[in-house]
Amino acid sequence: MTADATRQRRLAEAADAWERGRRAIETGDLTAARLWLERVSRIAPQDPRPRYECALVIAALDAPDAGAALRASALECDHAPAWIALARHAARRNDFASAADALARLLSRHVIDPSPDFTDFLTRTAATAGYPGWIAMSGTAIVMRGEEARFEADGRPVDRLPHDLGSVASLRATIAGADMLGSPLDLGRMRRLVGIVAAAGGGLAGWVVRPAAPETAPDLHLIDRCGVTRMIRPRAVLEPVAASGFLPRHGFRLGAARLSGLAPPFRIVGSEGQIVAGTPIDPALHNLPAAVVRPRSRTVAMPGTRAPLVAVMPVYRDEAATRIALESAVAAAPEMPIIVIDDASPDPALAHWLRAEAVAGRIVLRRQRHNRGFPAAANAGFRLARRLVPGCDILLLNADIELPPGAPARLQAALYAGDDIASATPLSNEATILSYPDRSGSNPVPDRAALDRIDRLARRVNGSAVVTIPTAIGFCMAIRHDALRAVGGFDVALFAQGYAEENDWCRRAVALGFRNVAVPGVFVAHHGGVSFGAAGSALCARNLELLERRHPGYHALIEAHHAADPLRRVRFRLDRARFRAEVGVGPSVILVSHDHGGGIARIVTARMSALRAAGVCPILIQPDFSDPGSRARGIGTARLTDRAASAYPNLCYRLPAQFASLIAVLRAANPDYVEFHHMLGHDPSLLDLPAALGIPAEFVVHDYAHFCKRVNLIGPARRYCGEPDVAACASCLAEAGSELTDPIGPAGLVARSSAQLRGARRVSVPCEDTARRLRRHFPGISVTVTPWEDDRAPVSLRNPPATGARLIAVVGGIGPAKGYDVLLDCARDAAARDLPLRFVLIGTSERDPTLIETGRVMITGAYAEGEAAMLIARSGAHLGFLPSIWPETWCFALGEMWRGGLYAAGFDLGAQAARIKATGRGFLLPLGLPAARINQTLLAWRPDLGNLNNRLQPPINDTFALANPNS
Repeated sequence: MTADATRQRRLAEAADAWERGRRAIETGDLTAARLWLERVSRIAPQDPRPRYECALVIAALDAPDAGAALRASALECDHAPAWIALARHAARRNDFASAADALARLLSRHVIDPSPDFTDFLTRTAATAGYPGWIAMSGTAIVMRGEEARFEADGRPVDRLPHDLGSVASLRATIAGADMLGSPLDLGRMRRLVGIVAAAGGGLAGWVVRPAAPETAPDLHLIDRCGVTRMIRPRAVLEPVAASGFLPRHGFRLGAARLSGLAPPFRIVGSEGQIVAGTPIDPALHNLPAAVVRPRSRTVAMPGTRAPLVAVMPVYRDEAATRIALESAVAAAPEMPIIVIDDASPDPALAHWLRAEAVAGRIVLRRQRHNRGFPAAANAGFRLARRLVPGCDILLLNADIELPPGAPARLQAALYAGDDIASATPLSNEATILSYPDRSGSNPVPDRAALDRIDRLARRVNGSAVVTIPTAIGFCMAIRHDALRAVGGFDVALFAQGYAEENDWCRRAVALGFRNVAVPGVFVAHHGGVSFGAAGSALCARNLELLERRHPGYHALIEAHHAADPLRRVRFRLDRARFRAEVGVGPSVILVSHDHGGGIARIVTARMSALRAAGVCPILIQPDFSDPGSRARGIGTARLTDRAASAYPNLCYRLPAQFASLIAVLRAANPDYVEFHHMLGHDPSLLDLPAALGIPAEFVVHDYAHFCKRVNLIGPARRYCGEPDVAACASCLAEAGSELTDPIGPAGLVARSSAQLRGARRVSVPCEDTARRLRRHFPGISVTVTPWEDDRAPVSLRNPPATGARLIAVVGGIGPAKGYDVLLDCARDAAARDLPLRFVLIGTSERDPTLIETGRVMITGAYAEGEAAMLIARSGAHLGFLPSIWPETWCFALGEMWRGGLYAAGFDLGAQAARIKATGRGFLLPLGLPAARINQTLLAWRPDLGNLNNRLQPPINDTFALANPNS
């Protein structure tokens, strides 16, 4: 299935769950509504709307986490109704401090509807919480309750409430020195418009919303180049999109006739001058082919000449991030002039600090009269830099970066590594094609110490190397003077507020014979990764389309770059250097496992934590399938890390070709032994690690991969195979295929495993049932039984109801071995006979929609580690059911059921049966029992409370015939 098909399938599943949640609300089944809405959020986490609806349901259930859920929703999207719901919820609990806090956030940033009921609530809450009154914006006017208030406009005392609020960013109101509830009002934020304009059919089309008053369509003005103005009144109300959360979009369209007689480019602004993203715009220019916009002629720099370097930094918001960025630039290159373009920042504190820095002589400051966006601000900085320092190179910096020492000089040096270089960009945690360590981006922002450490290592292992790339990344982009002179600045007419402007510049440079390079010996921190919202996403999509139109084949060029990955070696060297520096010289243990998650991942994570606590460094080797060739083979390269998640995603070794290199890096880590957990996805050469390193091996058994290439003893008919001889195994594999990609045959696998297990220092299994099976296949081996959990720990189990409907919980990822077919048959039988029986799957299955379509199964979706028991308890389930049809080696789902308060039913095989028998916390069913009999038992069973040890009696009097597992 393609990535797009998978995405569409998941969206369809999310829409189905959302509809089911809403139907459950209508019928009053709020517990089911909560489950379905939470499922939506698990499947489509980018959309905040189902989380808000779920928070309202949680509040209606009066659940203990209602306040937290409402607050999280309100904080996520700053949604006015969520703040109101949170305030009323807190007030009902007499928590007026929390209610007032929610109302303060509401009033300070949103336009309110002053209905009598709501204003009464405001007044009561303010008084109870100790406020002298409240103040808010309603429509275009200030409303308030309180006497003799004093005001400050943008920090300056004023005698009375200002009549013209259009130029005031912040209004503070106090009574007797105490702030009123809602003070200070963030009027600048309340005026903000979010929207997008694009060319459409010779005219313009777009949408706009005022987040502080989203239900009201704001009036807009179209202004042409000569200042001629025409009114626009958006009419159409478009559905919110996930990126905008709850905001309805007010659409508008201006045909070519409406623009007749006007001179482009056009600006579209709000009634108070707020510019709408995507303008200025010339519809004709947007439809031009690539050849219409031509770069200037090129003048090549003389070899060996180096110009002065000047930094240019456009800034707009976030004083704290801007301070870090500027201070790091000053420290990184004390002699480098820094030009800051204040792009009409609405933040008075930031503007004040920048003025102070300019007065102190640390920066050269230019403030734009109007906010015009990053490209225009950068161009203004280029012009000013070349005027102040003629012929200078430029270091273009975002205001959310942090430079390490010496980075500007090293980036400028890269500009002169060849006479055809136009731009140079460093590695960063967030830099699209230059992201490190994970090249897909979204890496954590390193702190100052980590930044300096990574940069030093990058400089040491990658030196002054440069790598040709298709485009620079504008967060930190060094530009050589002759390239800037030849190419010109960013194209503001086409790209407006930004996105793709540097990509366009770089491709224009390439058209003139220049190239753009990465500088892998420099690492710069970039906070980036901030959600751009619906307008930013729409502007990005629009500009990328324009980029492709101007430079046909651009997106294919980027995909080819990703596939070729010319930076793979530099990332590998840096990962290897970090690994060697961070693992240290103390003792270590190597753990080999797969990357499929589940119970094995839980054990490996716990094992690594225990080793680390004992002062031993764990080194985890997992398969990596990022190389398409390895995925096609089904065997990944070996990837190393020293923590549960990969901190070194590029530290990969192709095996068996790079086995010697792997041994070299592992030997330097001074390992004590190798602990094999699973070889799924690995090349079999990894089994030679102990011999090559001269250290012992230990094997931790999680399934039956040592003698079953299907791993879980499930044959072609999706049933337990009964563990036949090697000849039958070969027939099974011929029909059903292998889960393991190792080409070894069944007889060879048993022989190899026998030698390994006999030669191991330790073989660990979690259950005596597993030990018996292993000894049967490998006579004479020594096996240590170490349970993964302590079943002696006390739990409080709920008795299922004596009569009436029952809800049965199934836990985990349910595929064939875990009993998907059994669950589906039970659900269909319950529906066909209209039994008072439903199932809730806490987890996922191989085909969720098929289970849901029975009308008898609810599914939560994948849960995080530690969530299962809580979800079980909250579901209201009466009994647990383990439909697993293979002899599990432990079964974590069973422990989750018990911790969730449920007795559990399961089939009489494997560790699940042994544990239920030992504890008496449930009952067993014969393997192969028909679905109708399973359902009858699930509806009828009650614990024998007369037995002090909870040793349970058979659920019904009939004698069940054990089905032939091979049939």
